[in-house]
Amino acid sequence: MDAVLLVEDDMDVMEVTSVLLEDAGYQVLPARNAAQALRLVEQHPDIGAVFTDVNLRDGLNGIELAYELRARGNRASMIIVSGDLGWAETPLKEDMRFLPKPFGRQTLLTVVAEACARTRKQGY
Repeated sequence: MDAVLLVEDDMDVMEVTSVLLEDAGYQVLPARNAAQALRLVEQHPDIGAVFTDVNLRDGLNGIELAYELRARGNRASMIIVSGDLGWAETPLKEDMRFLPKPFGRQTLLTVVAEACARTRKQGY
């Protein structure tokens, strides 16, 4: 079972996304902010994908979190989401993907499956 770190400060979005991922067979590790996410990554080094909103209320934003995880040696594929399409032009590393909100269930599951497959292919 692939683990997905879900970083979202909107609890309604967190709940719906968690249910969709869990129903698809993923282990969801929820974090409300970057600080919680960084702690979870230390406890679960085998994360298959990081799914993070850009606009987090506390601390680092989702893009900063993705780069911080890379700086700390984490190799999970990153999915960075936002309803603010201004973020879509932000340069990202090859294994980081921007996903605009809103998105449907099938898009969510496809993007997460692709991210986990990329992580497995890298041997992490």
